[in-house]
Amino acid sequence: MPYVTSFDGTKIHYEVVGRGKTPLFLIMGLGMDKRGWIFQVPYLSDDFLIFLVDNRGIGNSDIPEGFFSTADMAQDIYEIMKKEGIQKANFVGISMGGMILQKFASKYKDMVNKLVLVCTLHKLDDHEKQLIRDGLKFAKGIEVDKIDENILKQYINMLLDTDPERVLRYISKNLFSKEFASNNLDFVFDFFADYIRNGFKVKGFLKQLYAVLEHDSTEDLKEIKSDTLVLTGDADRMVPVWKSEFIAKNIPSAKLKIIKGGSHALNFERYEEFNKDIRDFILS
Repeated sequence: MPYVTSFDGTKIHYEVVGRGKTPLFLIMGLGMDKRGWIFQVPYLSDDFLIFLVDNRGIGNSDIPEGFFSTADMAQDIYEIMKKEGIQKANFVGISMGGMILQKFASKYKDMVNKLVLVCTLHKLDDHEKQLIRDGLKFAKGIEVDKIDENILKQYINMLLDTDPERVLRYISKNLFSKEFASNNLDFVFDFFADYIRNGFKVKGFLKQLYAVLEHDSTEDLKEIKSDTLVLTGDADRMVPVWKSEFIAKNIPSAKLKIIKGGSHALNFERYEEFNKDIRDFILS
């Protein structure tokens, strides 16, 4: 399994698949490793050389001793590209992955060909922070009046022994539409059960959550020069549509597509349309 040692000594795992020559990096969201792209890889493999990255803290990548930021995770991508000798690539990031890529594309402008930002946001507000507060109560019975990265630091030792099944149960409740979850109960259960057995780490998840809480790319958006597709669903319960509208409005060369009835898990629930949108945009 290929690894790169990043700028601070953290080992980052990635996998290279596909039969194409055009580099495409797929960057997953909070708490999820490269398995989150299971419905994309078969479809995109003919046209692209795909790099599947386990963000630091999750999967086969290291959990650093200290806390880290979305900018640090963007630097991890740069280190992979440097190791592989890739001068320019295409990128797709979903949720936290989109936050990471906002940082990457604003800093490494010349290394980005086309960019796809899915169900993502420029910074958290009361809506997302309430979801986190509700999650703390559901998973661990901890009630807090407010949440930010500093408060999370105070509670992290209390949260380390949290049952991972409860964490993922709460996430899945908000990730999928009720219809998809009820109609695909076995798939959802088996997918997360496998992930709990191999890949999901509460400590790494909490440190990624810290990075999400402190993320703010408001001023970075205008620095992104690549052609960008901002993709979201109007039934996303985790990240409101207006966040994607804001991002699309503030990136100079961006266009927005809103999928009617789409949840936060577009890559699972609407994968056929999602895959086609990505392929058509990058190859256009």
